[in-house]
Amino acid sequence: MKGESNVTLLEACKLLKVSRRTVSRYIKKGLLNPEINGNEYKFNRSDLLKFKKTKRTKKTNKTKPESDIISFLKEQIKGKDDQIKVKDEQIKELLERSRETNIMFNRLQNQLLLTGDKEEGKKDKEDKEDRQDKKEKGLNGFFKKLFNR
Repeated sequence: MKGESNVTLLEACKLLKVSRRTVSRYIKKGLLNPEINGNEYKFNRSDLLKFKKTKRTKKTNKTKPESDIISFLKEQIKGKDDQIKVKDEQIKELLERSRETNIMFNRLQNQLLLTGDKEEGKKDKEDKEDRQDKKEKGLNGFFKKLFNR
């Protein structure tokens, strides 16, 4: 076993294609178990190769839940599409009702304007008579008073 423990920390970094800091994290987590000779780490090459393979499979396992997430999101989008279609139909119905309401209001306004003209005509006649009375009271009234004396 000592014959296989000939990989240094730098060689382990190159073999795993990671930084020194990452290797030290692996050691702290207990993922790698090197032999410690003073201040130096010595790794078993076969252990590093096994770890490298398991590290790759772990990455592929991580992608599987992401595909589940993607399928979940697709289902959500499909559900949202159905909701959007329903909302579009509701909006169309509301717009049609709004148009009908506007048509009814226009008809009512026209009817009010037609009946309002008759009443306004009566008011105009009354206003003209009032104006004439005021005129007579104005200058004519003044002259009448002046010459009646």
